[in-house]
Amino acid sequence: MSSLDRLERHRRFWTGEPVDQPLQGVSREGAFFLQPFVALGVPDGDLRVADVPAPPLFRAAYYEPTLAGDPTDGDLLWVAKPPRALPWMEAIIGCCVEVAHCAQAMSALAPGVLPDLDRFDAEANAWLGLMTAFTRELAEWYGLRVPIGQTLMRGPSDMLAAFLGQGFYTEMIDHPDRIKRLARQCTQIWIQVLKSQYQHIPRYRGGYVSGIMGIWAPGPVAVYQEDAAGFISRQMYQEFFWEGDAAIAAAFEYSLLHLHSAALQHLELVLAIPQLTAVNVVVDPRGPALPDLIPDLQRIQRAGKALHLHGDLSEADLQLARSRLAPAGLCLWVVREK
Repeated sequence: MSSLDRLERHRRFWTGEPVDQPLQGVSREGAFFLQPFVALGVPDGDLRVADVPAPPLFRAAYYEPTLAGDPTDGDLLWVAKPPRALPWMEAIIGCCVEVAHCAQAMSALAPGVLPDLDRFDAEANAWLGLMTAFTRELAEWYGLRVPIGQTLMRGPSDMLAAFLGQGFYTEMIDHPDRIKRLARQCTQIWIQVLKSQYQHIPRYRGGYVSGIMGIWAPGPVAVYQEDAAGFISRQMYQEFFWEGDAAIAAAFEYSLLHLHSAALQHLELVLAIPQLTAVNVVVDPRGPALPDLIPDLQRIQRAGKALHLHGDLSEADLQLARSRLAPAGLCLWVVREK
């Protein structure tokens, strides 16, 4: 049992101040994010914004059963957020959304006609309007009793990979200036969307909780990812997406960038983002085993970034992490398949 108050331990996660043990929790959600949509009868196939069940219907189908009356997940906090199964950012920039029950997921597909992102209108965007409706409903339902936060918002490379389809990879070679322009536009839209949500997210115990990652912070937190960048070279990431990731980190008081253990080729560049506060690494089932990841995880801590480590971690994994990694600025989050 730590001698420190829970939120003080959370605050110290971001700053790297001394603690006697790392933060640790077990997710109550598992990885089956399509569940509430299945429960509400959403069929396979194309999903239009008008087909998404109204936010109040999700309260009984998802929020209340998942909350189970208590927002704590071990040392961490469960956050009420717009449903994370939806590919929000891809849909917001004009991608089509497809429901696949067999995959237990939703996918974002390239639109037939690419919209002009220079003409992005936040006020008129139906998907952004739906995200805001969920955020406002959650704030009204739960008030200050349960933290409200950011949903899963994929980063600029993921947005562009969906927006362009297979052309995402060839365009970086054939039309690099176009990709740089689109990446800047996606970055600006990403920042605009999250800032718009913070206008409706109430403070929880004087701060905010880092969306799906469950860690409280004294100020707004941006949680983002670049999964599509895991399939490109280090040089391509630096040329097309590093600047945008740095801009997102600079736009918010706290920031956490999600990476996969099987795609850490950009880690040195990520650690060079000046205002990035924390790095999340998910231990992939088919990627390197945790013992092989320890040197990279130690590099993250040596660079002065907080480390949020998650995956289907065994007790042996947890013991290894606690023995080889510094407790200061460390969070261990266990996510079991359900």
